[in-house]
Amino acid sequence: MAYYYSLRGWLELEPENFSHAIDMLKSLRQHYENDPKSNLYLKGWCWSETDMNWTRYLFYGADVTEEGLKFFKKILAQIADGGLNLSGYFHAQGEDGEKNYIYKMIDDDIQLEDNVPNLEIT
Repeated sequence: MAYYYSLRGWLELEPENFSHAIDMLKSLRQHYENDPKSNLYLKGWCWSETDMNWTRYLFYGADVTEEGLKFFKKILAQIADGGLNLSGYFHAQGEDGEKNYIYKMIDDDIQLEDNVPNLEIT
């Protein structure tokens, strides 16, 4: 059986960069529409269509396999390569709480922390 991670988190964007990031995600969804697993994992991205104050957010939430984590990091890197001045935080918690990862993005730079203690998030 596959081992699953609960992967959830967000990216912060300046309002003027938000539509570009959405266009990138929509383009990626079209690119992977014939790849069932990648297409499924891309459905974890969501966002609000309306502005609220001065920061916009892209959220991600899905249960993914190890392959899904690798795909997520690839997509995150592609979004970061857009030069949108992104910051964000994502937590991947293994189904048994033993394997935990944190993806941090600061100014388009992705950092991965592994062997993170269980954060007791359910």
